[in-house]
Amino acid sequence: MTAKDEQIFKARMFARQQLIDGWDQDTMEQGCIMIVGVGALGCEIAKDFALMGIGKLVLVDLDTVETSNLSRQMLFKPGDEGRPKAEVAAERLKEMNPYLEIDFYFEKLQKLPMSVFEESDVIIAALDNFNARLDLNKICLRLKKPMVEGGTVGFEGHVQIVIPEGTGLEYKNKESIVENLIDQKLWELSEMDYPAYFEALNEIERLEEQIDRIKSSHIEPVKNHIRKQIEAEFEEKYGKKMLDITPCYRCLVPIPPADDKLVAACTLKGLPRNRNHCVIKAEVNFEKEYGFKPDMTVDEDVIKLKALAQKELEELRKRVFNENVPPEKLEHLTQTEIQEWKDNIKESFGEDFKFEEMENILENKIAAVQSVSSIISSIQSQEALKLLFRLHGRNIGPPMDPPYVNYNGVYGQFDHLDIIKRDDCLACGDIEGEENIQLVVPFDADIGYVFKAMRIIGHEIEPILWMMTNPVTKEIYWNPYMPSMKDPNVKLNSLKIKSNDIVVLTPLGKAKLESEIKKYNVVITYM
Repeated sequence: MTAKDEQIFKARMFARQQLIDGWDQDTMEQGCIMIVGVGALGCEIAKDFALMGIGKLVLVDLDTVETSNLSRQMLFKPGDEGRPKAEVAAERLKEMNPYLEIDFYFEKLQKLPMSVFEESDVIIAALDNFNARLDLNKICLRLKKPMVEGGTVGFEGHVQIVIPEGTGLEYKNKESIVENLIDQKLWELSEMDYPAYFEALNEIERLEEQIDRIKSSHIEPVKNHIRKQIEAEFEEKYGKKMLDITPCYRCLVPIPPADDKLVAACTLKGLPRNRNHCVIKAEVNFEKEYGFKPDMTVDEDVIKLKALAQKELEELRKRVFNENVPPEKLEHLTQTEIQEWKDNIKESFGEDFKFEEMENILENKIAAVQSVSSIISSIQSQEALKLLFRLHGRNIGPPMDPPYVNYNGVYGQFDHLDIIKRDDCLACGDIEGEENIQLVVPFDADIGYVFKAMRIIGHEIEPILWMMTNPVTKEIYWNPYMPSMKDPNVKLNSLKIKSNDIVVLTPLGKAKLESEIKKYNVVITYM
């Protein structure tokens, strides 16, 4: 194909979208979109931008292709199993659009050089991990990069736009914010300050036919008075907080859910209490019996693991039956009643284990279906597209407002949520050097377990350099400098720490100088 023929082919390839008002194919060709997570959402989004003619895509994913991916991730096919997702996706996308420039990284996003993020116009989060989302959120805030975040669980999904301060993007407008602020102020008025206003409201309820006259004489003057107040202080008091920025991801998740690794570690200290615990315990029993961890890609390993998990499940059912039907009660039950008890317990904890459950539970797989992934990824693509055009000085529509939408696929319902930017957000607020953590601990956990749990979830803190206190009473639970307060075996419940209570960890000595985090607010939840 000659250069001229190739130019004509390319023009025809993208001809239809150029019929859209405001569209500019040069903007697409100059743009760079980064997609972090090349799973069900990431594959669809990457495909969308490749087919629209984006100039460059950057794909980031740490996972390899699994057989269970093939039903939802259309860039992969049988035979790709075991290969890096980002690499395979890059190959397929180049087949769709030979003009596409594409970089891919089989790496943790936290280890990428900042230059990779900096060259991207818009960053799309298509992740299934809370901690990764929080880290990407921090990076986007620091580099002032707009982020479009999305996720799905079963038949539900959500999309959130994050526009950090300083992106240069226009988001919302002064007039709409002023109107909202006026409405808020009106709710705060007292009858003593504005008696005519309240009298007018009552009059409107009684005499609907006189609404226009009453509004004109009593409502509008007050509204205009408040408008002048708000407009006079808008730039200083409201503009920087509300105009051209959105809440960030951390605003919505002030305390991230407990890390799955920690829940698993906690479970192993006691007896399984639910279906998932049985599989986690079975994995440990497997390693004890065979000397190695089960490989989810080896059928024989999965079959053996399933047998061990089934044994734990049957013991759990038996344990629950004995707890609810003691011997003295059992004597008075008929065989039919006994069987009803057993059937109810079986229903509560689920049927016998299936082969595919082993991988789903151990690797914390999220329930997913392609139809919902298609819907959520399409919204992400569309919002990222509008942001991309705005960054290049063109307008094909305003970003989504409110910046968060939830989708319920059972009822076919979209709910737009007017989420609030938190002043105390640890990522985009005024608070620095703090971190909120949720720890799931066994009932008999001690102080030493808290420090061990922090290390399990990636916070490398040394007990000899940190103090533990009660944030309300200021009582000291652990102080390595005081012999009477450095016993790691003290039980949390003996300190009267209840489930969902908060303890505070603060650095001492060397850690006080070196640690970026000056305060961990730790929510203790018993399992």
